[in-house]
Amino acid sequence: MSARRGVVILKATFLAWMMTSALGCASLHVDEEAGSRIVKSRFSGWTWNQGQADASIVSQDGGFSYSVPGGFMWWFGDSFRGSRDRSGKPHFSGGAVSCAVGLRSGTDQRVLPVLRFLTGADGTVAQAIGFLPGESWDRHRIWPTSGIYVNGKAYTYYSVIELGKGGWDFKNVGAGLARSTEPLAPYERIQAAEGWRFPVAPQAVLPDGDWIYLYAVAKIGDQQGIWLSRVQPNQIEHPSAYEFYCAPGPTFSRDKSTQCLFLEDVYGQTSVAWNEYLQQYVMVTSSNLCNPRRIWFRTADKPWGPWGKPVADITIPRYRQGRKVKCVYCAYLHPELFSEKGRIMNVTCSVMLADAEVDANNEVIEVEIESLAR
Repeated sequence: MSARRGVVILKATFLAWMMTSALGCASLHVDEEAGSRIVKSRFSGWTWNQGQADASIVSQDGGFSYSVPGGFMWWFGDSFRGSRDRSGKPHFSGGAVSCAVGLRSGTDQRVLPVLRFLTGADGTVAQAIGFLPGESWDRHRIWPTSGIYVNGKAYTYYSVIELGKGGWDFKNVGAGLARSTEPLAPYERIQAAEGWRFPVAPQAVLPDGDWIYLYAVAKIGDQQGIWLSRVQPNQIEHPSAYEFYCAPGPTFSRDKSTQCLFLEDVYGQTSVAWNEYLQQYVMVTSSNLCNPRRIWFRTADKPWGPWGKPVADITIPRYRQGRKVKCVYCAYLHPELFSEKGRIMNVTCSVMLADAEVDANNEVIEVEIESLAR
């Protein structure tokens, strides 16, 4: 299987797994009884720029970020090597990686950041989290899901996917945690006494007080939604130290068999960040199969909620990057790009485009909000 064909297949499996486990404006829907509302949204552009070109990246998806000393780490999933000509036409060459990382300088004030990517000896984008014995590119992919800088190290959670023979023949074989003392460097997969597998695969990580809260979107049994867990910062490398939400209050337990669904009927991915302007936490969640171009917004006073129903949503136009949008996924908040203390937020999302194969990059959406409590 060629690298490009293999990742084309994985684009489809990634969407299936996460949903079951000229500037334009996005259309808006607002709950007028909520404490805040979106008053405007617009596209700032797509994320491909000189940073990607310097690392020979043509297209990629994913794109969550977190703060590190001196800047911000941006993590991507499937990233395809090659170049674009002056017209923007892609020329794929050199295969792909399934886990890429770039550093945005803390002095970079641009909304569309120019990233310095982790590259190999040949100067092209490198796989940031590597394979263990028994794993290989032919059979496996490693997708980053979320991360945090704590204890003097950069940590990134990831999922390992095992391929089968067809586009829908795959399985998630486990979640892990990788670390690095140098944020822009290859990440070491942590292997505890229990092995490399960790009990969580969070799409959002939120530090608050003495705890780190982790939000994972998954279907467990017949329950689909967000599953909440937490861990103390100095215990992040120990799988047995994680606690799981098991009752309102909130109540947590280290016995995962007692875990309860935290927020129902959420699909795709999620991202959570503090908004100073609202003095609340904001959550975004990606589209589902019934609403493939929609992103929802929720607010809460505490990391454990209550979050309740969405206070607003935006619908991505039918056409972006010159093609029809089939699905929107990987919606992420980027607090480092917020302005006016969060009155203006920036969200990135990945788009699956019709007749494009893997020729798509993340969109950056500027969202202007208003607090109705002011």
